[in-house]
Amino acid sequence: MLCKTICPLSESFAAEVINTMEVLERHLNETKTKKDYRQVLWMYDFWGCLTESKAAKIVLNLANLKDGSEILEVACGTGEMLKKILEQNPNGKNVGVDLSPDMLRKANKKLNKQSNKNFELHEGNVLQLNFSDNSFDLLINNYMVDLMPSEYFDKIANEFFRVLKPNGNVVISTFSFGTKNIHKFWYWLAKRFPKLLTGCRPVQFKQFLINAGFKIENDIEISQNTFPSQIIKAKKI
Repeated sequence: MLCKTICPLSESFAAEVINTMEVLERHLNETKTKKDYRQVLWMYDFWGCLTESKAAKIVLNLANLKDGSEILEVACGTGEMLKKILEQNPNGKNVGVDLSPDMLRKANKKLNKQSNKNFELHEGNVLQLNFSDNSFDLLINNYMVDLMPSEYFDKIANEFFRVLKPNGNVVISTFSFGTKNIHKFWYWLAKRFPKLLTGCRPVQFKQFLINAGFKIENDIEISQNTFPSQIIKAKKI
């Protein structure tokens, strides 16, 4: 009985991943995205702890934060990363942007519990960041590109490039295709049950950063509890 239950899933899974995996199509719908993230707000940090915390540590290490820097986190979510940035950059400028007002409210509540309240939070869209050219020394972005339609990847990379100062760095983590067979499960899940992952899916973003004018300095593939991630650090040159 157990075999009969498992085998159809196994056959379906094999059929889905047998061919070369491509970036799955997604559509831009801000209203739906805000609704989706309102619904997962209660478990967002727990999910991050299970699947994204390992990448977050690498992102911080690669960022090599220097106190007094001007730092922007795009898609700051509930403020977990921004909280760590505040600890290391108490005398700098710390700005978080997110599309979801619900995420920002939770981030504001969390960050206001810290002794250092040197931060700003703004509701905004990555496709049109409301900052002047050459404004930041460092830009951090975690697991946002995964959600965006691929036709906007160039524009996202160009916006990152625009708001960074010359020689500024971007450090970004994304849901990746991975390097092992077990990682294909996540592609299958994103394809068959996208709502379970709020529409996120594996992407490849490195070439878009290069096209925008960035020089890649680090490119790391990891997985946490089988969930695959890619972390890239690139410099504006």
